[in-house]
Amino acid sequence: MKLHLLLAKIFLLLLLCSIAGEACAQREIVHELQKKLAAAKDVKSRIDFSNTISYEMRIFSPDSALQVANDNLVLAEKENYKYGAAVATLCIGMANSIKGNFEIAMESGKKGLVMAENLNNDSLRAVSNMIISTAHYNKSNYDLSIEKALLAVSFYKKINNSEGITKARIGMAQVYQLKNDLPAAEKILKELSQEQRTDMKVQVNIMHTLANVYGMQEKYKEAFALDEKALVISEKNDLRFLTSGIYDNMANCYMYSGDAANAKKYFSLCIAIDSSFGNSKQMADTYLNLGQLSLMGNDYTGAIINLRHSITLSKLSGYKQGTYTAYLLLGKAFSKNNEKDSALAATNEGYKIKDSIINVGTENKIAEMETLYQSEKKEQELLQQKNEINKKNFLLTGSVVSILLITLSGSLYYRKRILQHKIVLQNEVLHQQDIASKAIIHAEENERKRIAADLHDGIGQMMSAAKMNLSVFEEELVFENDIQKKKFENVIALVDESCKELRNVSHQMMPNALLKSGLASAVKEFIAKIDSDIIRVNLHTEGLNERLEANVETVLYRVIQECVNNVLKHSGANHLDIAIIKDEEGIAATIEDNGCGFDTGKKEKFDGIGLKNILSRVKYLQGTIDFTSAVNKGTVVVIHLPA
Repeated sequence: MKLHLLLAKIFLLLLLCSIAGEACAQREIVHELQKKLAAAKDVKSRIDFSNTISYEMRIFSPDSALQVANDNLVLAEKENYKYGAAVATLCIGMANSIKGNFEIAMESGKKGLVMAENLNNDSLRAVSNMIISTAHYNKSNYDLSIEKALLAVSFYKKINNSEGITKARIGMAQVYQLKNDLPAAEKILKELSQEQRTDMKVQVNIMHTLANVYGMQEKYKEAFALDEKALVISEKNDLRFLTSGIYDNMANCYMYSGDAANAKKYFSLCIAIDSSFGNSKQMADTYLNLGQLSLMGNDYTGAIINLRHSITLSKLSGYKQGTYTAYLLLGKAFSKNNEKDSALAATNEGYKIKDSIINVGTENKIAEMETLYQSEKKEQELLQQKNEINKKNFLLTGSVVSILLITLSGSLYYRKRILQHKIVLQNEVLHQQDIASKAIIHAEENERKRIAADLHDGIGQMMSAAKMNLSVFEEELVFENDIQKKKFENVIALVDESCKELRNVSHQMMPNALLKSGLASAVKEFIAKIDSDIIRVNLHTEGLNERLEANVETVLYRVIQECVNNVLKHSGANHLDIAIIKDEEGIAATIEDNGCGFDTGKKEKFDGIGLKNILSRVKYLQGTIDFTSAVNKGTVVVIHLPA
């Protein structure tokens, strides 16, 4: 495309948005920038103004902002204007983030970061890291999100950009909130709320995020008070995009305080705003929340309908985590509705999807790129049609487009809030599940410790005292013959053997090596007691120089112990390999034997070798476990615990 035609294309698109933007303060900012763009004389200035317009436009028209940024990128590369190309790339990332295309947003952020490094530009480094942080946040990679946000803060500090620092810290607070570290989130938000600022978008964002934290803490009165203040500011400044977030907070508070009618009302308002952005992921979260609301109200039919909507939208957007959670809730709804077969099918489908979550990155990217391509294609067709009409028809079409954009903006604003509410609800469900499983396993471990201590310090001490007393009596007693003496010595030997057995049982229940030296030493000590004439055991450990968290060490030790005991009891193997490796991705443990194996398709086999206990412990650590086995082919058990 020739340079003057590309400039004309960008200008035409911006002119359309200008016609559509007379009613909104944010759009008036774009309108003023368009005046400066029209007056700019050189190409680089035009690219800079167009990039700024794309940045401002993303809030109310992300599709148009994306088109402007893409055209700018082509133009900047044609002109070899590297700074303009970097900014356009980051604008593409920010627009895709608003649209929920987080894979594309992250890719744009990474490309922008490379460009920023080549330009040695701290401002671009900061924005790139923030885009990547936001993408990780929406993909539930919370630790990576915080890491990137902290990098962004470091660069914002270097260039003395207080607004950027504030935005990064809000993002960090939201990550802490989703990780259920509410005190950390509240601390950051309260500090930010004390600072003076003129940017109302940032102020509203702080207020409704803090209100969300209060809601999760069941401080509904404080949450409503903040939401009402934020709503006044949002409506006064025409920030409907943020209004959706406020409505979501209010809906959550109403739902968990027992006001189902108002909860449903405000969830519906969120759908009306957010749906205008065309973001299937956020819509899926909202319908999942409505499904949960229906479950709480014993409306199982309504829950099934809403959850099916959520699953459809999750699949449409490639949102596997949402699909997984919706299937589990759907299984619960079917169960409550006495549809047992459907409940089992939905639950099984959910777990199938869970197993594939780690491999969906490529699929998401392809789907988002296809969506992006279709969106851009439609935008180009619209612009071509506009170029073919005369000025009068152009103005008329512009008015129609203005109405459509206003309607679309309202619907899009509505939708974003629903996604945030869904994430909170999903985390709460997972949190309750974690509490239940944690309580069971915690009680079991405490009981093991108590019994081990009682055996060692109570019965063990008495048995030792009995042995000592018998030894003393041996010196004092006069035996009539050698047979009588031999019997007495057998009694002492029996008491001594009982003492050793008590120590062994106590040690098995709570090994000293695990308490003192860690997982690797405890496993080594455990397998050292296995008779090598019966089975040869090889152990390989890597990355376990530092101690793991106490719960992780204890539970993983129990799982490995149970797996080895199963091999000894059932497999008939003569060779066993155990590997425990810790790296950046987490902990992987493999137990492989050359025994008789079993048919993994037969459920009774799983129940018969105690796998329920193993599965519950791995689930407690939020890990996964895979069994590979066949008759006479041995068995491989692979356990993975995320970092």
